[in-house]
Amino acid sequence: MIMSKENELSVRENKSSLEVQTIDLSGNIPSLKDANELPIDLCGNYWTPESPGEFKKVIFLDIKPQKVLSQSTGELIDLDCVIFAEQNDNGDLITTMNGSIRLVGALQPYVENGTIRRGAMLKITFMGKKKNKTNANFSDNWSVKPIRINLQ
Repeated sequence: MIMSKENELSVRENKSSLEVQTIDLSGNIPSLKDANELPIDLCGNYWTPESPGEFKKVIFLDIKPQKVLSQSTGELIDLDCVIFAEQNDNGDLITTMNGSIRLVGALQPYVENGTIRRGAMLKITFMGKKKNKTNANFSDNWSVKPIRINLQ
């Protein structure tokens, strides 16, 4: 499809194929009839692993606050969550998040120093619950390992 300057799509310049395309709503709107959907579902799923050894191979997207239901009060709260993309059986990407304080805390320094960036591939493994030394509570225990794929 060739568009005139007036109808040109406003596309954010970014190397990520997950970047959402936008259009200028003040001009003529192009037809969406032939638009192609990207292979990613933006409706996030909250991952709550059930047993030690459960893992996901994911693409890191971000750490940011999400509205989640508090387990103690039943109210919506802002919780810092790690946001990932993972492939479903069809190869499409779906977003997954987890707000474990230990997982967020483990990844945060690597995100801040640039070691882990948007697009980093990781294997996240739930290692079970570990008793805290300071109180009687148990915390999630995680393993986070970078993964590589052969792109040749």
